Amino acid sequence: MPRWFLRGLVLFVIVFAAIAALVAANHRDRGGRDAPAPAPAPAPRGETGAADHLRALQRIATAHGGTRAAGTPGDRATAAYIAARLRAAGYRVSTQSFDVPFYRERKPPRVVVGGRPLRDIRTLQFSPGGHATGRIRAVGLGCAAGDFAALRDGEIALVRRGDCFFYLKALHARRAGASALLVANDGPRPTPGSLFRPGPGIPVVGLSRSAGAGLAGRTATVAVDAVSGRRTTTNVVGEAGPADAARVVMAGAHRDSVPAGPGMNDNGSGVVALLTIAGRVPARRLPPGSALRLGFWGGEEVGLVGSERYVDRLPSDERRRIAAYLNLDMVASPGERPAVYDGATIRGPARDGALRIEAVLRRHLPPKAPQVRLSGDSDHASFEAHDIPAGGLFTGLDDCYHQPCDTLANVDRAVLATSTRATEGALLELARG
Repeated sequence: MPRWFLRGLVLFVIVFAAIAALVAANHRDRGGRDAPAPAPAPAPRGETGAADHLRALQRIATAHGGTRAAGTPGDRATAAYIAARLRAAGYRVSTQSFDVPFYRERKPPRVVVGGRPLRDIRTLQFSPGGHATGRIRAVGLGCAAGDFAALRDGEIALVRRGDCFFYLKALHARRAGASALLVANDGPRPTPGSLFRPGPGIPVVGLSRSAGAGLAGRTATVAVDAVSGRRTTTNVVGEAGPADAARVVMAGAHRDSVPAGPGMNDNGSGVVALLTIAGRVPARRLPPGSALRLGFWGGEEVGLVGSERYVDRLPSDERRRIAAYLNLDMVASPGERPAVYDGATIRGPARDGALRIEAVLRRHLPPKAPQVRLSGDSDHASFEAHDIPAGGLFTGLDDCYHQPCDTLANVDRAVLATSTRATEGALLELARG
């Protein structure tokens, strides 16, 4: 048979087997009811692999309650899909299991002021369940204990978004005697975010800018119905090239969504970009003595747990083998351009490497690509903490960030293709040394 026919036949068998397994799993998980397949927009030419991966992730989320959050069945199905695709592409695959906080909201939150429920509100992830009634007191940003000096026991604290982690605002509010915490956004949508950890405390609800206006001094009732605990998730890591390569170039993307939605841009887009690259870059395309390692991190949305676990547990000589790490977190936001992580903000031994990563990425992007710095907000921070040169791409927070509408329709295929090509080109260039 012609070689092109054999390759096509093998690819058909692999894809058919993967789809059959996924359909069978979905059928069992839904008590025999098949999940309706979404109808995505046509993919750009040359990006059929990416389109297949996107559809697969959406089917997984749809079949498992609309989410792929860490520790859920949707998360486990995502990990299985990634591992299967990496193996099919010829990569060596390893997994690393660990526990993560688990959170589920039973009902939407309620904030009632003057007998009328507020609109444009949302529970912050890992907010404890609870019910509170009290006078609302505005305390500013709430990043310091002194901000709550005027608060009286049982009052509801109202803080502004910004300058520090939400869990710190909640901690100060609880210690000051607040019965609940409201976090007013600086934009038209309710404040999104997470407290990162379960445990006892007070209900925490995010408000839109308009919902938070004029509340100080009024009496409110706040109700949150939610449960939290711990579940198991995994990192999935694939590698091509010599197992003992002196130079390892890495790229990574977190695979978990938030509980509220399927997470197709955050961060199905990063996952799909890496799986597409895995299919295009077999070991034979790498320079001698170099390896390509792709990490799919669990538990990013609950505090970078997976990437921290991975890097922290690497022996020091293994860390030194990693010449560069590229992070992909939200790389297909509608109508946006990929922005490059700013390497100049890095301090210490990894600074020169981070600046080089930025320069290499720019060579593979359209001219005048914007610059961004995510500080410690994604998995690159876990590598920077150990002086491993890191960089990455980001296309900005979209209107469906951490919401149920982060579906296939929220993924810009052209932006995803640009991000994927730039990452692939940069990885191959960095692998050359």
